Amino acid sequence: MKINIKFDKSEPLTVHWAVWFYILILVNSVMAFGLITFLEFDMSENNAIYMLAMIPCMGLVVGAAIIRIIRTLKLRMKKISDGINRVAEGNLEVELDLNHSGEYRDMYRNFNRMVRELKNTKIEMQNFMNDFSHEFKTPITSIHGFAELLQEDHISEEDRKQYLQIIAEESHRLALLSQNTLLLSKLDAQEVITDKKVFDLDEQIKKCTILMFREMEKKEITLNMELSPVKYFGSAELMHQIWMNLISNAVKFTPHGGEITIIMVSVGDQITVNISDTGIGMDERTIKHIFDKYYQGDSSHATIGFGLGLSIVKRIVDLCGGDITATSAPGLGSTFSVVLKAPVHRSKNK
Repeated sequence: MKINIKFDKSEPLTVHWAVWFYILILVNSVMAFGLITFLEFDMSENNAIYMLAMIPCMGLVVGAAIIRIIRTLKLRMKKISDGINRVAEGNLEVELDLNHSGEYRDMYRNFNRMVRELKNTKIEMQNFMNDFSHEFKTPITSIHGFAELLQEDHISEEDRKQYLQIIAEESHRLALLSQNTLLLSKLDAQEVITDKKVFDLDEQIKKCTILMFREMEKKEITLNMELSPVKYFGSAELMHQIWMNLISNAVKFTPHGGEITIIMVSVGDQITVNISDTGIGMDERTIKHIFDKYYQGDSSHATIGFGLGLSIVKRIVDLCGGDITATSAPGLGSTFSVVLKAPVHRSKNK
């Protein structure tokens, strides 16, 4: 249930406080001028008393206006203070009403945006814990179950090999999950890349495709590559993570007999790498969240994944000072474009 913090309808319309002060000063100046003028030209007792009586009236008008202004400002500050207290207590359904927020409108808007971000983060974390628990519990259960079966004496040699294969595969899944989680935590805490060196970026991408060759061969995927020879100055280990994640994703979501195309061009100090596939594609909602931590476009878990791979890629690209975008449509495949803006060196001996 959403909690709205609203202003009392009896509050005055928002007017810039400088205008109010200007009007007050103008009115009181006119009244003071009239008071002095009358006292100078007509010093009769009645007029003097009448004019002198205007002085406290002027003070009351100014005092009442200032009190009203201060009360309104305090009320508006109290609204955001109450909202902060509720958020501190764990209530993320708070929303400040922007009507009559006056000069605090930007503060209220930013507060509402902050609460929405906290709420989205909380939801993402809850989804991650559910997915993580599911992915973590399943292989452990399989390993435990098949390990117990291996202890029995009556199983055949064929079944024993099959059980050992399953244990090996599930162990690999656990290792991969742990590795990705630790890597993402490390990257989140990292601000500067230190282990930089010059290496052949095109050769690195070729090696990554070779590592995925067996998987592509199983699905009879055609690989097309056009790679400009480029020497890049950066972290070879982190760049390897980028290409392996993007290529493995392309293989994972490309159907039997599909195609994967990798194109790298270098213009000046900018490298662009496009990795395209003829896979299942993504809708607009998935594209919008594809780089979010713990997000999985395939909520059915039909494909193996943890929702961490593209988050890792995005973080590495950001650390390199580059950019990554995704274009796709359901049934029409996907293209991931990585733009590296760090200094590069063209290879002359290719």
